Amino acid sequence: MARIACFVEKYNFSDPREEKALNNFKIAAETRGHHFDFLFRENLSEIPKYDAVFIRATTDPLFTAYVVSKTAAELGLKVIDDPESIQICANKIHQYEIFKKHDIPHIPTIFISKEDLHHKRIVEIFRSLGKPVVIKAPYTSFSRYVEKASCETSFREVAKRFFRKSDVVAVQQFMPTAFDWRVGVLNSEVLYVCKYMIPKGRWKHGAKRRGKPSFIWGRTVSLKRENAPTKLKELALKACEAIGHGLYGVDIKEANGNYVVVEVNDNPSIYAGYEDLRNKDIYGKIVAYLVD
Repeated sequence: MARIACFVEKYNFSDPREEKALNNFKIAAETRGHHFDFLFRENLSEIPKYDAVFIRATTDPLFTAYVVSKTAAELGLKVIDDPESIQICANKIHQYEIFKKHDIPHIPTIFISKEDLHHKRIVEIFRSLGKPVVIKAPYTSFSRYVEKASCETSFREVAKRFFRKSDVVAVQQFMPTAFDWRVGVLNSEVLYVCKYMIPKGRWKHGAKRRGKPSFIWGRTVSLKRENAPTKLKELALKACEAIGHGLYGVDIKEANGNYVVVEVNDNPSIYAGYEDLRNKDIYGKIVAYLVD
């Protein structure tokens, strides 16, 4: 019998789909004879009482969740997400260097600094990647600081705003698709496979409503993992193995039968009725990994 702490923030319970998923984790653990407690930031001193820590809050290295991960790892506890995975997944520059080193097909990407924000360099980037391009701040998550630029004027405007967040920004080839693949992976095993559909008239799964702070999200179409394309799963596993053996969500684009990795995310979304729809055993598999 093990004691599992699930670190959460209050916002994790604001969406009923996520709240139900969290309760599914609790049920899966307790059904197997383990203790499963939700741990909030005011209770961090209790971490040493547990055998494993499962993080469901945003894992930015500057956030509390990273402190939880680092503390648990230093105590020798099994932890998802581990500190190394958090650091790599939060730093797209490091991540793409790993992809290159391990020959992992990934979306064409150029990193630029403030000194590159001049006419000649922008023209070179458009010539290399085509128009439009996608500009990203490389240290963010959940599609924050990800915008499209179709001309030099919009490129400069977006890049200048992002340089307030980061000394370097990523510029990627724009690959229009009807959906993005999301492959959930744990310890070199595929947990689930989804299609994150792009809303009509948009270009990414989650898009901000014009003039409003809210987002519009596309549908999530879940597949049985055994029915998903073999090459897709192989690429997702290869990308994750280059990073670690934790819990990851791999975003992959498909074009003309070929697959390229967009990025590997730690702390992937798991919502009841979405990622788990065709693969109900993901809760038990994650619990088993934590107590193994």
